[in-house]
Amino acid sequence: MEVIIPECEIIGNPSLPPEAEPVSQNVSSTNNSGSFTRETLNGSAGSDSNSVARLVSKSSANPANGAPSFPPTIQPSYKPPPMYKNRGAIMKNEAPARIIPIAALNPYQGRWAIKARVTAKGDIRRYNNAKGDGKVFSFDLLDSDGGEIRVTCFNSVVDRFYEVVEVGKVYVMSKGSLKPAKKNFNHLNNEWEIFLEAASTVEPCPDENDSIPTQQFNFRPISEIENAENNSILDIIGIVTSVNPSVTILRKNGMETQRRIMNLKDESGKSVELTLWGEFCNKEGSQLQEALDSGFFPVLAVKAGKVNDFSGKSVGTISSTQLFMNPNLPEADRLKVWFDGGGKNAASQSISKDVMPAFSQNLIRKTISQIKDEGLGRGERPDWVTVKATVSFIKADNFCYTACPLMIGDRQCNKKVTKVAGGNWCCDRCDKEFEECDYRYLLQVQVQDHTGLTWVTAFQESGEDILGCSAKELYKLKYEENDDIRFPEIMRRSLFEQYLFRLKIKEELYGDEQKVKITAVKAEKVNPSMESRYLLDLIGRHSV
Repeated sequence: MEVIIPECEIIGNPSLPPEAEPVSQNVSSTNNSGSFTRETLNGSAGSDSNSVARLVSKSSANPANGAPSFPPTIQPSYKPPPMYKNRGAIMKNEAPARIIPIAALNPYQGRWAIKARVTAKGDIRRYNNAKGDGKVFSFDLLDSDGGEIRVTCFNSVVDRFYEVVEVGKVYVMSKGSLKPAKKNFNHLNNEWEIFLEAASTVEPCPDENDSIPTQQFNFRPISEIENAENNSILDIIGIVTSVNPSVTILRKNGMETQRRIMNLKDESGKSVELTLWGEFCNKEGSQLQEALDSGFFPVLAVKAGKVNDFSGKSVGTISSTQLFMNPNLPEADRLKVWFDGGGKNAASQSISKDVMPAFSQNLIRKTISQIKDEGLGRGERPDWVTVKATVSFIKADNFCYTACPLMIGDRQCNKKVTKVAGGNWCCDRCDKEFEECDYRYLLQVQVQDHTGLTWVTAFQESGEDILGCSAKELYKLKYEENDDIRFPEIMRRSLFEQYLFRLKIKEELYGDEQKVKITAVKAEKVNPSMESRYLLDLIGRHSV
């Protein structure tokens, strides 16, 4: 330490507290000149390690100058108040946190509390990663202002709160951490997600009134699902027109699960397939099946269904999905009135099958090299284009597959079937056996133009356009009649023929790799007269 000012004038009239008198008298007897030496200070400090001394004033060494002389003042040692003595750090403010709306939550708030109703609760899921085994579960909250947020618990926190939290009940929660929501798994309209911790509190509110709604929906018409993004999460409501039996499906991880498919229709003039998975098949699925068998067509509201764009658009259940049969909602009442007033017999178009957009695709003409150069199919939606190309090769092996001939609603099932003991065919989707199956094309065709070549997949309709016969006829030629002359002749006669291919281009995930899949939806042989008119019109437009 460096001394800045060794002496200073007295400020005010300082006086000693009573407990400091003995110390000051001792100091005065030690140094009668009124000065306080370093040795005296060191001696006093050494006698009591908890004492702290401070020199308040010092007069001149010569009292003859007329300046008043004061004894040195010693600050007594600090004695903590009884309530804090030997208790360590002072406690934090333990007053209850103020309840705020869910929409006002952010990670920068130190203390908060929310009051909300549990609208959905997931099952406990177990996982294994580099840190070891663990378990997790989540539930969704809705408050009186319409704010929603997901709450997630891990490991020991799961044990504390899983049995406490019940769907439909209201709770006050506090002391959790907020982190960005993972939109791949969280469909709620909130950028944050709450993670409960060891210090978190979840207090039930048994006397809560109806100020907080039991559920919040944002219904989309079925016609809008056609343009919805793949894997997006949405709410729909419709009349159940058909329900298929529940079937057992083997997942990729080797575990078995249940699947049940049904059809919904609404006032938009469209219908969609809804796929139930797991426990939904046995509970809600069985209730819907019983209603239809009794001649009733129930209204079904789907909260948090997942859109799938395989072979058209469909909706499936996930762990956070909720199903409400004949809910007490204005939308449900309106659907019943429409259905009973003529909607039952009104025609509806299914969006759960591959259909081309209504606009003319001939206007979007591309070359094969442009498919790759322009990155077609890598967007959120498939690209639809027309390519004029020549068939250069067709794979003769596995050109078709055995398909289910049964009808589901207004269209054929077409799922792959397998042969079982006794010679019958079995469809896992329909869970039925039959003597005769159907045969559908699954052609792998190589096409090329003046810019390059590519492989396309041709299904039933486009396969018939290319080969000129049905898959069943070709199957019999090869495998039943063993005709080694006619079969290769049919395969060869389409080679080096020029077609206008209407292509659907979409990037899909195969294993861990993203690949662009090109599907020929339609194949028409080039009409020289019409193609000439198209080229002349193209030249005219570019020459202006």
